[in-house]
Amino acid sequence: MAIHAEAVEILVSKGKFEPQVAIGIAEAIEVSMTLPQLVTVPILDARLDALRAEFKADLERMKAELVRWVFLAMLGNFALGAGTAAVLNAFKSLGLKTQR
Repeated sequence: MAIHAEAVEILVSKGKFEPQVAIGIAEAIEVSMTLPQLVTVPILDARLDALRAEFKADLERMKAELVRWVFLAMLGNFALGAGTAAVLNAFKSLGLKTQR
């Protein structure tokens, strides 16, 4: 309350405000200085929760993409092996020798 009285006195004497206006301004300043923590902490928590949710969604998307690529690599490997085996069997059936 001491800061409040000093602020009112400064606003009245130096700022030439009416006492009621000076009291209103001093109260507004005091409220704005004491309430930011109450206002910013929930807002910060909400923003952090939103960032966490977005990060989790991105992580899940990257996991799904990784699984897709691993599956495609395994499928390609299987197809390449099957194709190689088919070519070797074709050579054997024609009686051609393959080098091992």
